[in-house]
Amino acid sequence: MRVAPAIARFRFLPVSYAVAGRRVLVAGEGEAALQKLRLLVRTEAMLTLVAAAPSPDLAAFADAHGVERTAALTPHRLAEAVLAFIALGDEKADARLAERLRSAGIAVNVVDRPHLSDFATPSIVDRAPISIAIATDGHAPVLAVKLRGMIEALLPPAFGRLGELAARVRERAIDRLPDALARRRVWSALFEGRPAALALAGDIDAAADLAVTAIDRAAVAAPTGKVWFVGAGSGVADLLTLRAHRLLLTADVVVHDGEVPEAILAMGRRDVTRVRLDRRSRAEAGALLVRLGGEGKAVVRLVTGAADATDVDRDTAALSTAGIEFEIVPGVATPRGAPARTARVAARRAA
Repeated sequence: MRVAPAIARFRFLPVSYAVAGRRVLVAGEGEAALQKLRLLVRTEAMLTLVAAAPSPDLAAFADAHGVERTAALTPHRLAEAVLAFIALGDEKADARLAERLRSAGIAVNVVDRPHLSDFATPSIVDRAPISIAIATDGHAPVLAVKLRGMIEALLPPAFGRLGELAARVRERAIDRLPDALARRRVWSALFEGRPAALALAGDIDAAADLAVTAIDRAAVAAPTGKVWFVGAGSGVADLLTLRAHRLLLTADVVVHDGEVPEAILAMGRRDVTRVRLDRRSRAEAGALLVRLGGEGKAVVRLVTGAADATDVDRDTAALSTAGIEFEIVPGVATPRGAPARTARVAARRAA
């Protein structure tokens, strides 16, 4: 009997914590405390530096950025604080302060001591208002910094303008497109089309105008469904093609063979609807795909092996008869080197 490999688990849950208008403490007198302050001044938190004898650089930085300074904690500040960063440099002193703060209901991060910490601070790619966090459960911060450098090289400094564009039109999208699937499709189109190009070039106003037009059009247009047949290949996630990965990330529904490994399914969105087919139910897959496509959904039919080497003719025939567009996407193991075959039915073209 084949046993699935154990899935590695996070010790720290990667989340974003709302600190705007809330008190955050930094305890320490040297470089480690200064590094934490450099991160925190990029937020909207109310900051307090707890240091009896801060280094000249630390004191100057805190004063230049309006950070409150105090030599000792007061009950008032303890009652206000929601997070604390401890960088005293002595493990016993760190542990004592961590316990004191924790008993006051404050979550603590002790620099370089994950075993004493309630949360970890990731390495951050800063493209405000967009941020990308890289965490290693506190075990390999140098690796996180290396990964950050690789990601920063891929994203232009202006990438945050896409976040500004989204903020401009978000309420319009929610108001005009109450259906979450419809909104996700519009967002995907906006971030890959002309509005994104204009935003990256600095013309946020023109980008927002185009985005509003696209949202309004989507609000009155009937959604069109499509089915992609994607091969899972040998079941090794690393061998999944980039095209297949992109489709998994944008699908509304993933209909998959029971033999497809969890590692490949996990490459899609966590909130995607999954439909598992056993050997008996595969005979009825065509009717299911027709129904989902008819509802306007983007469907990935994830099959074992290569999609164009699998018996999907019955399913594609059902889709053609129903006028549902489909595409067969070859994978790495595909013997033919041809590009993806797309079928557009006559009924769709006539419409």
